Amino acid sequence: MIGVSLAIVGIFTAAISGGLTGRIVGWLGERRTLYIGQFFGAVGMVIAGIARGGALYIASIPVISMWNISFPAAQGMMTHRVSEREQGELQGAIQSLRSIAFVIGPFLFSGTFAWFINPKRSFQLPGAPYYLAAALLFIAMLMATRVEQPQFGQVSPTPDGSGEAMPPEIIPPAIGPIIDTEENI
Repeated sequence: MIGVSLAIVGIFTAAISGGLTGRIVGWLGERRTLYIGQFFGAVGMVIAGIARGGALYIASIPVISMWNISFPAAQGMMTHRVSEREQGELQGAIQSLRSIAFVIGPFLFSGTFAWFINPKRSFQLPGAPYYLAAALLFIAMLMATRVEQPQFGQVSPTPDGSGEAMPPEIIPPAIGPIIDTEENI
C-alpha cells in the first residue's frame, strides 16, 4: 500500500507540475494561483488527518498535490520584485529557507505526532500533524491574499533609483582583496 500511495503521489506531482501549473498561472495569475494552491493543500491535509484507512488517505493525495501549483507562483512573484542583479541572491535565499524548513519540519511534525499519540494522555489525535500543517497553510493562504499581483512590463527598480540599468563602469566595486599599490603604501 505504501508503494501504491507513493506511485500516486508521483503521478499527480508530475501531472500537476509538468502540465497544469503553467496553465493555471496563465488563467488565474500568480497571486490567485498561490493562495488557491495553499487552500487545496490545507484541505488535503485535513482530509489526510481524518483518514483512518488507506482509501481516504489515498483520496487526499490529489487534493494535497494541488498545493504544488503554489511554489512556482510564489517564486514567480518574488522574482518580479527584485532586480536582475538580485536574482541569484533571491534564489539562494529561497533555497536557504527551504533547507531550514526541511530541518525544522521533521522535528515539528513528528514531535506533534508523538505528543498527540502519547498513551499517558486522555486525548489522542493521530492526525494532529496534518491539522497543524493545514492550519499553517490556511494562515499562509490568508497572508497570500494580501500580496499584490506584480505589474508586468514595468522596469525593476535599480539601486540608484533611476529605473534605468546602470552601465558597468559606474557600478560600485564588490568587496575584494586589497591590492597594494604605491598609493596604498
